[in-house]
Amino acid sequence: MKRLTITLAILALFIAACSPAATPVPDGLRAPMPTQAPVATVVVSGDSAQPAPRLGEPPGRMVIKDAEMELLVRDTNIAIAQVTQMAADNGGYIISSQTWDSDGYKHATLRLGVPSSAFEQSLNFLRTLAVQVLKEATSGQDVTADYTDLQTRLTNLEATAARVREFLVDAKTVEESLRINQQLSELEGQIAQIKGQMKYYEGRSAFSTITVQLTPQSAPATPTLESAWNPGQTFQKASGVLVKTSQGLADVFIWLLIVGGPLALVSLLLLGAARWLFRKFAR
Repeated sequence: MKRLTITLAILALFIAACSPAATPVPDGLRAPMPTQAPVATVVVSGDSAQPAPRLGEPPGRMVIKDAEMELLVRDTNIAIAQVTQMAADNGGYIISSQTWDSDGYKHATLRLGVPSSAFEQSLNFLRTLAVQVLKEATSGQDVTADYTDLQTRLTNLEATAARVREFLVDAKTVEESLRINQQLSELEGQIAQIKGQMKYYEGRSAFSTITVQLTPQSAPATPTLESAWNPGQTFQKASGVLVKTSQGLADVFIWLLIVGGPLALVSLLLLGAARWLFRKFAR
């Protein structure tokens, strides 16, 4: 009887801990579970940086900020050095970088992580590096409700796990211990997953990402200078025109001689015959 009571109590606690929180958030707003979440150092609220809340403590407003920019720059190498230095000066870092050559010009794409408190300041600095801002897009995702929901679920699961550990101590048989330990392992797995998601939100809201594409400005076309007067060059051009004109006239004469000669001979014969007939009948 006692064994049945313990089992029913564990099942009741497990169902209660796994039930959704009072204010669930739609799944479409949840961020994907990362493989390795960055460690949070600050959480930004407005323009002031505050220490990141510990797991289980009510957070301030948590917003994940991202931006994408395409900049037309005069020198790609100089721009890369300036972007890298800006990220370091603001307490950020380079997440990834890529460079390639196209038509003799160097292109680059850099992905930065900067503290959210320096997000707008970093964008303003990047704009000053460009001859022209070809593209700019920013976005923000408020994950405060998600984080609060995770806190509630974490509290429920941790309380349930504590009660299950008490039942594990009171277990009388090996079979009962194994069954209770399995339930405890499942609870601890869910707790670890929720903590990882909470750390992800803390890290992403503390550090914003900026993707910068650097496009080099094309070299200006070299102006064509007018050459000075050259009589020899003019004579050569005129001679060429004269030769081509003479060749054209010769071609016309050959056509007239070959094609027009026989036609003219036939015409003369017909004309002579017509005159002879006219004189004969006129007599």
